[in-house]
Amino acid sequence: MLKTLVIFLGVILFLQEVKAQDANYWSSSYNPAGYLTPGAVIAFNRDSGVMFLNPALLAYNNKSSASISGSIYQYGTIKIKNGVGSGLDLKSTSASIIPQIISATISLKGKHPFTVGYALTHNPVMSYQATQQRDAKFNVLDDSYSPGNESFLGQFKRLNSINETSGIISGGFKASDHFALGISAEAQLRKQSFNSDFSSRALYNTSSVTSLPPVANAEESYLASYFHAGIKFKAGLAYDVDRSHLGLTISSPLLHVTGSASILSDNVAGNIRLAGDTLNILANSRQEKLKATYKMPLSVGFGYAYDLKNGQIYFAAEYFNKVNEYNLITPRNQSFIRGDLPLDDFASSSLKFKDVRKSVFNFGIGASYLLQPDVTGFVSLHTDFNYADNSLYKDGDGYTSNTAYYNIYHCQLGANLKKRKFNFRTGLLLSYGTTNKYMQYVNFDNPNEGNFLGGVPINTSASQFSVGIMLSYIHNL
Repeated sequence: MLKTLVIFLGVILFLQEVKAQDANYWSSSYNPAGYLTPGAVIAFNRDSGVMFLNPALLAYNNKSSASISGSIYQYGTIKIKNGVGSGLDLKSTSASIIPQIISATISLKGKHPFTVGYALTHNPVMSYQATQQRDAKFNVLDDSYSPGNESFLGQFKRLNSINETSGIISGGFKASDHFALGISAEAQLRKQSFNSDFSSRALYNTSSVTSLPPVANAEESYLASYFHAGIKFKAGLAYDVDRSHLGLTISSPLLHVTGSASILSDNVAGNIRLAGDTLNILANSRQEKLKATYKMPLSVGFGYAYDLKNGQIYFAAEYFNKVNEYNLITPRNQSFIRGDLPLDDFASSSLKFKDVRKSVFNFGIGASYLLQPDVTGFVSLHTDFNYADNSLYKDGDGYTSNTAYYNIYHCQLGANLKKRKFNFRTGLLLSYGTTNKYMQYVNFDNPNEGNFLGGVPINTSASQFSVGIMLSYIHNL
């Protein structure tokens, strides 16, 4: 019987593996290759925007200014084909109005000019919500005790919501005619709410007409939420000669300041026959005031811009170091299995919320062209490679924190209108990602007692598409 319970909990853990733009570093607008977004560059691009991604570029801004950038309308969709079985797709769509960046610079005149920039950014990393159900009659339970087809009902729900808000303060100055240096500090607040629910039920076929038939039942529910505050630092260098402009940034790992988390878990199995035993088990836990930890790796960015007669070409790249496996949330080892069973030490491993990241190298290209004396057009393309890799985990225990397991490719198109006192910029942000190696959460095609009515997950395809309209206003003070 004890062996059967261990097998059950092992299968529950197997079903808990989460496939969750939350595993990509470069968003559609705010990244070193987001040429359209004011300040989203590493090398000097002669832009009138508020520059802060490379703090050294603040040295070129000799006027105080303020900027507001935002996706006035953003639509996104994620589709996992056959996500929980044949014809049972998982779809998530979102539409929102999102202010993304509010920034400003203050130019300090004097013998040694110095420019200070500050910004408040908001990044809605992930908004995923999908449900699915299979209600059918087919052979689920063994014919030795339930002959024929059973009435089966399987339901699945997954939600993953992540938001990041950052406050940035930067400073830059000219070290010589060709060199500029800068440094910035970024305080980040990250919030995530993750919810996974799975239930699977089959009615026994019995000859009794005087009582209701037994129900084979398996349920798994997990809710994790946390906030984390951290700080990281960035050093920037810019070099300019003639028509060539180079930039370099080095960003520190995210340093932990504080964080708090809670988890709620419920696992149930009833009337499931396995290895000669009838399994009935209840395992649940509610834990609050847990420590939350979130990590970002060291990264190195490089940018190069070359001036043309009526425009500029731009190239950017950034390397992100790997992150070894760690727990975003580590549960306390308290009562988990109900009943007098020697399995309580199972709780800390089965309820953890974890993360691991492989190293990633992203790159992008952009170009600007003077369409009219006061209108400049922009276009850029850049990669957004995925850092999630489940093969890097040392075991299958717990829940992984990601939904996006695919590479994303971004495109920006837009224009800037320049006037004496202000600049107005608008553009279109497009993103697309796909994979044919997306592991299902559960599979309602083949549930049976051996897999605790969860089926055998297989690889399927998944895709993501988003479109947004960005407006930016820069006012020269």
